Amino acid sequence: MNVVVKLGGSLINSAPDIVNCLLEYANSAKGRNVPILIVPGGGIFADSIRFVVKQYDIGEVAAHWMACLAMEQYGYYLIDKTGARGINSINDLQSGISILLPYRLLKETDELAHSWDVTSDTIAAWVANMVDARLVKVTDVDGVLVNDTLVQEIGATGLLDMGITCVDTGLPEFIRAKNMDCVVVNGHDPERVIAAIEGEAVIGTYIKGNI
Repeated sequence: MNVVVKLGGSLINSAPDIVNCLLEYANSAKGRNVPILIVPGGGIFADSIRFVVKQYDIGEVAAHWMACLAMEQYGYYLIDKTGARGINSINDLQSGISILLPYRLLKETDELAHSWDVTSDTIAAWVANMVDARLVKVTDVDGVLVNDTLVQEIGATGLLDMGITCVDTGLPEFIRAKNMDCVVVNGHDPERVIAAIEGEAVIGTYIKGNI
């Protein structure tokens, strides 16, 4: 089964180590035949775009494409630090680790809203839907927290009602519309990421698109 791993920008300091762990997994007997596509977040690159957009009153359309280019920059950072292969097409995914450079794909299709509600989380879900993949969001917290308590499972509708969480606003709307699931895990524990890739039960939050 294909797997899409959204690798959050909040993990920029440890992200190369996470990718290297995934490269080791992809070379193991269990991971050898698993196509794993990493969709980079925006992180500090997107933060700089937010500053520029606010400072110079840039419109939503331009801001959207600038933010997509921020994801591309993070992707190149990951490629530089790990030697993982970068791709800009999702046709014929290969086994092993690939890092998506998403700008061209997004520009060619342009199916998503041009809004700060639709950021790299929703883009990763959109990619996962197109390649029929398990979706794993890797971030710097254990999952969705309510009063500092981890929510182990929640429906997309319930997540929408919560407001601001560790996922962007567009993600629960998208996975509800597509009847998809997503698991959120802490990238500071790469073993959790690998377990989530394999579909095993893991400490994190399971977001269900059908409830």
